[in-house]
Amino acid sequence: MADIIPVSMEAPEGEILIRAAGALKRGKCIAVPTDTLYGLCARALDREAIDRLFAVKGRTEKKGAPVLIGLFPQLYLLTDRIPAAAQRLVRALWPGPLTLIFPARPHVSRVLCGGGDGVAVRLPGQALCRTLARWVGPFAATSANPPGAPPFARAREVAEAFGEKLEMILDGGALGQDSPSSVVDVRGEKPLLIREGPVAFSEVEAAWGE
Repeated sequence: MADIIPVSMEAPEGEILIRAAGALKRGKCIAVPTDTLYGLCARALDREAIDRLFAVKGRTEKKGAPVLIGLFPQLYLLTDRIPAAAQRLVRALWPGPLTLIFPARPHVSRVLCGGGDGVAVRLPGQALCRTLARWVGPFAATSANPPGAPPFARAREVAEAFGEKLEMILDGGALGQDSPSSVVDVRGEKPLLIREGPVAFSEVEAAWGE
């Protein structure tokens, strides 16, 4: 079973980050606490790692997986089309539990995009994932639960389901946020709500129209 390593989500220890970053850079899959739920993670621009992540999750290519970034400029590694309204939106509501769908660059795995041409991206609210993404680049983070099962809120649950398939599990304790992020498609002239979540769509529309 994978090592379960306690970690602070707001002040992560350097040694733990080094281990986690090293695992991701080697193409391994790990589990980390995000700003919503525990996520199964792999480097977003490593196609073999993404294939491995989907095998671990048991997810079909039709659903894709969101990508976490560490700072706004990393968004340009994933998309080259960010209209002015979308820029206003991300500057108003990132970081936080809001996932936005942008047109994907050609080098982004179609598996990661769910077979389409859109990549789902989030700048997370907690420091652990932001810092890890700064060190290794954007990484995919799909919810740590088997398809069709409720998302896990504790590291031990993740270990019981996926432990032999993961390099490590970072344990941030029981997560209080029981809903996944809001998801909004920003590829059109107006934002399109895909999934309701912690960020109200009214906030998205207000930021878009400013």
